[in-house]
Amino acid sequence: MTIGATILAACNTPSQSQSGSQASGEPRKGGILRVAWLGNPPKVMHPYPEPQYNGESLGDVAALFTAGLLSFDWEKLDYWVDPGDAMAAALPTVSPDGKTFTFTLRDNLKWSDGQPITSADFQFAWDNASKEENNYVGLDDLERIESYRTPDPKTIVVTLKEPLARFIAIATASAIGPIPKHVWQGKSWLDPVANSEILKPTVVAGPYIPKEASAERVTMVRNPTFWGKQPLLDEVHFITASPQTVLNLVKTNAADWAKNFPPAQYSDAKRTSSINVVEWQAVTGQYRNVEFNMRRPLFADKKMREALTHALNRKDFIQFEDDLAAEQFSVITQGNTKWVNNNVEKYPYDLDKAKQLLREAGFTLDGAVLKDRSGQPVHIEIIFPTTSQPRTKMAAYIQQQWKSLGIDTAVNGLEFNTFVERTQNRQFDVSMGTWSAVLDPDDAKTWIHSTGPQNNTGYANPRVDELFQQGMVEQDDTKRKQMYDEIQRLLADDLPAFYTVTLKQFTAFDKKVGGVKPSKGGNLMTTNNNIASWYVAQ
Repeated sequence: MTIGATILAACNTPSQSQSGSQASGEPRKGGILRVAWLGNPPKVMHPYPEPQYNGESLGDVAALFTAGLLSFDWEKLDYWVDPGDAMAAALPTVSPDGKTFTFTLRDNLKWSDGQPITSADFQFAWDNASKEENNYVGLDDLERIESYRTPDPKTIVVTLKEPLARFIAIATASAIGPIPKHVWQGKSWLDPVANSEILKPTVVAGPYIPKEASAERVTMVRNPTFWGKQPLLDEVHFITASPQTVLNLVKTNAADWAKNFPPAQYSDAKRTSSINVVEWQAVTGQYRNVEFNMRRPLFADKKMREALTHALNRKDFIQFEDDLAAEQFSVITQGNTKWVNNNVEKYPYDLDKAKQLLREAGFTLDGAVLKDRSGQPVHIEIIFPTTSQPRTKMAAYIQQQWKSLGIDTAVNGLEFNTFVERTQNRQFDVSMGTWSAVLDPDDAKTWIHSTGPQNNTGYANPRVDELFQQGMVEQDDTKRKQMYDEIQRLLADDLPAFYTVTLKQFTAFDKKVGGVKPSKGGNLMTTNNNIASWYVAQ
């Protein structure tokens, strides 16, 4: 299960007169939520998909028909047991060595066909999802598990190969959700022709059951035997839309929620009287950064990198996101209050300091041209994907700022796949990066660790590598926080990348939709079991 900041704007929830609530003030049960949905419907609805089938559309649908052992509290950014949507009766007991986690299932768990959900259904899921030949997209996480046992119908015992930090360990130990063994046993795990449950499950553990799945629409209906908090909505319809039509479907009453729509349409949505626009900053939202290729001689000098960053103003970057962004200073976003270190070097805009640093590094200004120690003009190429309008504008802005330092700066827009290939192979001077922020800081090592698979800058600091190794297994969160604070401080001091802004999340509802509350999670529908409280005025 993917675990995707401080709330910047609360939902403009309709009043009782707008929402159609009952006289008692309680929302009416029933109604259909029509979701205008960017992208294509999922090709399969497999709870354990292969990588080629994994994506946002599958995640949205799967979140409604699946269930897991634990809940996630997006305000505290930690696991807990919500009786409305957690299948475990309590948090797991943990062995003294920190490796074995024992879960006890709650009473009265039922599949949508009325059959009991037992530990055997979890065991069946593990036995299949953990097989390498079944190509589960989350297999890397499951490979941290040494054994998975179910000694009785209500008990699950998960033993890890090695002790891990508490958060990582719980996430790993609780990663398996159940598959209805009485339905799937004897059928193919991967072939949708041989097992139609892969295309559209008929027996599920979650609050909704898939009813219809086509190229135009996916329909979910309430599961009457759901063991958790029964949602108010009778049905949820996902309606395929394009960037050009998604918001208009809500404006014309053909849909109730434009889940995603282009930032350029934000102002239009705000002006529409029948629409509530919800804006927030998610812990796991996207962020932008300016990446320096540390393997290029020009950027080996910290003073050069520092000078270039002092010539940039984060507040200027916000405007390129239609003002739907907030400043960011570290690889951990400001909204991740549990792990962010706010005491790092921020490199504020200071053009005079930038020029001073260049002089200290041995660069000289010859008229309007900056020259290196050998007397050669300084040239920098900035690459960015042409598919991103904000990054296109940012590159042009940086070009202008660095030219004011006397640097010959070229901007080079590339087709997206070419851009990715060049960054991964470090065939660039400066790259305009976009990344998804992490919830747990251990995940940041993919960009920062010297062997990280997405370490495009070529950054290497042995102390940072050592701290990541320690933080991955440290059981005490207070000590762990100190380790990741130091990583963030070292990263800011070394400056392989300049972090600019975190993108805000935003969405738009018809005002007849009530009960919506934003949280630090990225998906309003699935975080903190939010959808259970939503309703549509009748």
